[in-house]
Amino acid sequence: MPSIIYGGVRYTQTRHAIQCRKCSETIESKHRHDFKYCSCGAVAIDGGISAGNRILGDPSDIEDRSVYCAVIEKKKIFITRPPKNE
Repeated sequence: MPSIIYGGVRYTQTRHAIQCRKCSETIESKHRHDFKYCSCGAVAIDGGISAGNRILGDPSDIEDRSVYCAVIEKKKIFITRPPKNE
């Protein structure tokens, strides 16, 4: 499963989704072979939360809506992808 490290904690991906900045549609890939385009066709998503998931399209047209989770002291903590400069 894809993961990120933020604040010294490893978060695993629980939702693989993006929003198209052209048509404002949010699309989500829920499993490995779940390929979807947004309604205007500018961006696409595939792969669910498995390793090797993909996002297609011009990066300036994509806003990441993925969600990540970590269990800390028996509590689930959910975050969206932090800014790239952190």
